[in-house]
Amino acid sequence: MQIDLSMTIPSEHTSRPPGDTRTLKVLLVDDIHENLELLEDVLSENGYRPIMARNGVEALHLLKAETVHMIVADAMMPKMDGFQLCKEVRTLPACSTLPFIIYTGNYVDAGDQEFARSIGVDKYVVKYAGLGALVQAINELAQQHYGRMPEEPAPALEQLDDQEFLEKHRAIVIKKLEEKMAELEMYADTLIKKNREIQASEDRYRTLFDHASIAIFVVDRETGRVVDVNRAGLEMLGYEREELLAMAHLPFAAGEFTSTMLDTMHFASGETTITRKGGDSVQVDIGVGPVTRPQDTRVLLYVRDISEQKKMREQLIQADKMTLMGRLAAGIAHEIRNPLSAIALNLQYLVFKTQTHTELCDPLKDALEGTRRIEAVIENTLNLARVTPPVLKEEAINDLARQVLGFIKISVQQKDIHFATHLADGLPPVMIDVKQMQQVVLNVVQNAIDASPDGATVELTTGIAAGQAGGPGMVELAVRDLGPGISAEQRKHLFEQFYTTKSGGTGLGLSISKQIIEKHKGEIRIDPAEGGGTIVRISLPTHS
Repeated sequence: MQIDLSMTIPSEHTSRPPGDTRTLKVLLVDDIHENLELLEDVLSENGYRPIMARNGVEALHLLKAETVHMIVADAMMPKMDGFQLCKEVRTLPACSTLPFIIYTGNYVDAGDQEFARSIGVDKYVVKYAGLGALVQAINELAQQHYGRMPEEPAPALEQLDDQEFLEKHRAIVIKKLEEKMAELEMYADTLIKKNREIQASEDRYRTLFDHASIAIFVVDRETGRVVDVNRAGLEMLGYEREELLAMAHLPFAAGEFTSTMLDTMHFASGETTITRKGGDSVQVDIGVGPVTRPQDTRVLLYVRDISEQKKMREQLIQADKMTLMGRLAAGIAHEIRNPLSAIALNLQYLVFKTQTHTELCDPLKDALEGTRRIEAVIENTLNLARVTPPVLKEEAINDLARQVLGFIKISVQQKDIHFATHLADGLPPVMIDVKQMQQVVLNVVQNAIDASPDGATVELTTGIAAGQAGGPGMVELAVRDLGPGISAEQRKHLFEQFYTTKSGGTGLGLSISKQIIEKHKGEIRIDPAEGGGTIVRISLPTHS
């Protein structure tokens, strides 16, 4: 019987007995190793020297080789139990008066205790009384047999002859065997009940597995083969159960991603593409984890079609980017506006001081105009983040083009860029917020300059948008460069926030430009130009 480790030792039972017990050896006899270790620790802490035996036969051998002062034995043990051991010990002349304690969790009846006293057991302690009761019994026997206090004469015990011992011992053993048989019958009934519960639980989980709305695959990690699949999994892939189980691996099991997931010993998840029976592909989210224990080679794969979620996620990402852009705009306003104001004031002062010196005054005016454009960019960015509508007025698109060309003198001079302008006459005015549209056109022109090699020519043209000739509608401003061009894949992402093809770019220019143009109910297109390079077309509505 295993000792109940939850039983505590009361403090009044843990004090050492009178006299010196440090040399007292206590032989502990128990067939359970954990019990021996626990008793060894407890007795060592209470000043005794424990030695251990695993059954009665081993204990008798130790008694012939060791001098012990007390024996603590379990009642039920293989080979020789505690009762038989006590009877044998009492036949040994050197051990006939050796203090003997039975410590048991099985033989707890009054009849068992009376039988133990009749064969010479000094103390009978049941395990459910706790370790404190055992320590107290050991201390009392140590005091009686080895202490300084006079020992009271023990009452004379009627010694049983061998026949009586065998009969009583046999009766006790039979009774305990009957009790064990009753326990086994109870355990058998419990086991049958548990098996029924397990079967019912398995049926419930099988129903949940088969009718789950998410596709579930049970896969052998080592081979990659499917060993089970639910209805949703068959519907997702379009296979019959027999077809899928006969496959060497799942249609999406190939590749580094899935192989890595199958090798995991913990739950993992990720996104990938699967191929249905008809050959079409679908984006899925896969979660994978072990079925039960790490030793089990099977894993569960939970697969969800996330095609629609991907679209929603992209929209959320764009919304998050806009939120981030708003924070960026606020940071720009805070960090740049104050020093920019100081620069503008100083430039105004210098322009005032150099009004009569054209050579000095004109560059200073250009620099001052640059600060104003920076201020306008900041304001437009903030307005964009706040979704502020433009203030529309009638403006000539050719005037807008000339203003922008005046802003880029320094960039043009640095790369020796030549501008070929073709501004159509008689164009109707457009309804624009001139500051916002200056920002847009300036961004497009600057991109063309950056994309062009040194000494190249950039074309800027204006005219009626295609399909609108001869009547009101849309006016177009187009900018063409002779750079390396933009691939079709890059063109798909050009208007996404923070996407850029330029080293050191922020990826905000075209995104902001597109939103400004959309607020003006206009259009912007980026296409490859005939003969090489790229052409950007901006169409704006005329006054109607």
